[in-house]
Amino acid sequence: MNEIILKNNNFMDIYNKSYRLAAAVFLISNVIDQNDELRTKMKKLSLDLVSMSVNIKDINFNQARNLLKDIEKNSLELMSMLDIAAVSGLISEMNSRVIKEEFKSFISELDKFADKFNDDKNISVRSIFTESNVINIEDDFRKNYAIEKTTDTGVLKNNSDKKNGNGHKRKDTRKSTILDFIKGHNNSSIKDIVPNITGCSEKTVQRELITLIAENKIRKTGERRWSRYSII
Repeated sequence: MNEIILKNNNFMDIYNKSYRLAAAVFLISNVIDQNDELRTKMKKLSLDLVSMSVNIKDINFNQARNLLKDIEKNSLELMSMLDIAAVSGLISEMNSRVIKEEFKSFISELDKFADKFNDDKNISVRSIFTESNVINIEDDFRKNYAIEKTTDTGVLKNNSDKKNGNGHKRKDTRKSTILDFIKGHNNSSIKDIVPNITGCSEKTVQRELITLIAENKIRKTGERRWSRYSII
C-alpha cells in the first residue's frame, strides 16, 4: 500500500512535466519542414516520452526504475536533436536553450523519483540486527562496527572504541588521497574520484567531499550528476 501511495504522489509530477516538454517540442518542431526526418523523429520521441511516463503508474518499483532510465535516455536524445536543429538553423537557439534547460530539470526530477524507490526498498533494516553471525555490510561501516548476537539479545558493538586513533588516521589519509586526486584532476565528478580511492564506497567519498568543502579546501559546482569538484 505504501508503495502505491508513494508512486501516486509522485507520478503526476513526472507525467505533467513530460506532457509539457512534449508539447513544447511539438510546437517548435512545427517550423521545421514537414518532410524533414528530424521533425518526424523529434515528434515520435516526444510521444514516446509521454507514453513511458504514463506507464510508470501501473508497474512495480523495479520495473519503474528501469523505465526511468529509458525516459532519461529518451530525454537526452531529444536534447541532442534540439542542438542539431538549432545549429542547423531549423529552430531558434533561444527556444532550443529554454527547452534543454527544462529537460535538465526533468532529468533531475527523475533522479529524485528513483532515489525514493531506493529509500523505500531499504527502509526496513531492523532484521539485520537479529542475525546470529557477524553480518557483512557497507565497507566503511564494517571497518568500525561488528553486529553480533549475545547470549540474550542482538547488540551493536562499536569497534572504533578500541581503535579510535587508527580510525582518525585512516580518515585523514582518505581525505588526503581525495584531495590529492582533485589537485591532479581538477573539475572531477564523483564518478571520476570513487574508482581511485581504495576501499571506499561512494557514500563515504561523498561525506569526505562535504568535509573538504566545509574546510574550504575544494569547491563544488553543479548539482547531482553534474556536480564537479575543484581546488580553491
